[in-house]
Amino acid sequence: MNLNADKKVLALFKDSDALLQGHFKLTSGKHSEWYFEKIRLIDKPAALEKLVDLLVERIRAAGKDFDYVVSPAYGAIAIGFLVALKLGKRFAFTQRVDEKMSFRAGFTGIDGSKAVIVEDILTTGGSINEVVDSLKLRGVEIAGIYVLVDRTAGEALIEGRPVGSLLSLKVEAFEPDACPFCRKGMALTKPGASDKKI
Repeated sequence: MNLNADKKVLALFKDSDALLQGHFKLTSGKHSEWYFEKIRLIDKPAALEKLVDLLVERIRAAGKDFDYVVSPAYGAIAIGFLVALKLGKRFAFTQRVDEKMSFRAGFTGIDGSKAVIVEDILTTGGSINEVVDSLKLRGVEIAGIYVLVDRTAGEALIEGRPVGSLLSLKVEAFEPDACPFCRKGMALTKPGASDKKI
């Protein structure tokens, strides 16, 4: 990863007050000292567009042909939609219904197509794997997977493939029973919501 690009992306998060420090419960159920609050980016479309422009460059550079950009609800919808708009592709999103990720009714043409997945933050890859499963059920070929922030520093593989990211860094996430912040008695915050039961 380009160090200057890393600094630029991190600066956009900081300037948008979207990088929070404290004691957070992540969507994965794990706890962390750091939280990337993408809603604060969505709240500032100009900042989000700068990040999306960088992501579009990464996707174009890969040179893969595809028809759709697919993102999971809810935080990644705005990101994926902007990517699709700038690349001239179709857009669809998945959402959890009865705790199972599936396509919202009404999307047409997705079956048998090629798609890239665009997500906001990668911590464990759980949500992305759910999107992958949804795409497989529709016979969709996955041309790439991209995120704004990879909290695993490139360690996470989805379907055996690396994930493209704008910012790749190792941010520790702890199981609740091994969390040092819980042991210190720090108040736990659960920002955001994805309808995922954890």
